[in-house]
Amino acid sequence: MRIRTPKKNKSDILKTFLQSETDLTSKINEAIFNRFFDILEKNISDHVSIELRNFGVFKSKFMKSRYGSDPRNKKKIYIPSKWKVTFKASENINKKLNEKI
Repeated sequence: MRIRTPKKNKSDILKTFLQSETDLTSKINEAIFNRFFDILEKNISDHVSIELRNFGVFKSKFMKSRYGSDPRNKKKIYIPSKWKVTFKASENINKKLNEKI
């Protein structure tokens, strides 16, 4: 059985952030929010590991080129090398995620 989880995108998270933060104007809050994601994106693309305490760690990982198989016809295909982003959740996040089970 597959459990469907709700989805939120960046604008949904921004709306939640703007509702909870009342000291600054919404334009300033939006600029701070967008700047945070810009810095996060820049550091990940520069292959810098980012640790957010009590949240998790983002890392970029190099994947070597390899051969795989096409699941439709079982033919061998070449998969080129590439960088990918990994995320390891903190213990706190994992505890909160699993306490509802």
